[in-house]
Amino acid sequence: MEKKRTLITIAIALVLAFFVGYGIEVFDPSPRYDFFCPPLLYEITNQTQCEAASGAWNPPFEKQTTPKPIANNFCQPKPSCHQDFEKIMAKHNKIVFIIAVIVGLIAIIGGVLLRKEIISTGFVGGGILIILYGTLRYWRYAEDVLKFVLLGIALGILIWIAYKKLEPK
Repeated sequence: MEKKRTLITIAIALVLAFFVGYGIEVFDPSPRYDFFCPPLLYEITNQTQCEAASGAWNPPFEKQTTPKPIANNFCQPKPSCHQDFEKIMAKHNKIVFIIAVIVGLIAIIGGVLLRKEIISTGFVGGGILIILYGTLRYWRYAEDVLKFVLLGIALGILIWIAYKKLEPK
């Protein structure tokens, strides 16, 4: 019976995290890279068409090939398309981070307050996974000071929950 309880707890945690992560994407979808940098440019084989399509032509480079030469010139999107995509993705990931932290904390607090241990533990685990998801999505865009502060707050909350709520009285 203990194995079933453990599996249900893990399932609640995982499904809660997936539910929130997918819900965020439903209501605030991630930007699509191909919207900013069209993949059709990679199929263009001459410089004139490439530049007409706002691409950047890469001239051939010297390369020893055997037994038959391979075309090594190609058209690629201008660097600005990737930079534009990164700016929009950073904004989106910041929204994901904020929502995930709020929902994750609500899930953890709700899990601590619930009386049914299986559900309670599942909500706490799910809340931790949700916060982890949001943090990982935004981590590379955050400043070092923000990272330090976030980790300190998370550590403080977890220690407080362990000390005040999980220790027998």
